[in-house]
Amino acid sequence: MNPVIFEEHRKQIEDAVNIRIKNGSIKDPLGFILIDGFINMSYNKKVENSIVVGGPSVPCISVVGKSTGLVYTFALKVLLPNIQI
Repeated sequence: MNPVIFEEHRKQIEDAVNIRIKNGSIKDPLGFILIDGFINMSYNKKVENSIVVGGPSVPCISVVGKSTGLVYTFALKVLLPNIQI
């Protein structure tokens, strides 16, 4: 499978996030800043150590509220359901 390049999907990601902003899913009076790249959220079936290297992850994108500093994270496949990952 070919790698997914953030810049090649930036416009689609921005459009998908803007839909969430318009429908009120996320709010910030001064707007948002898109984090410039993918974030991988790892998950595990059990916790044994405080540091886990490797394992399954969910590719995500995040935006940061300009006034609140809150970070909103979205699973990439939810924003772009047709993307091949």
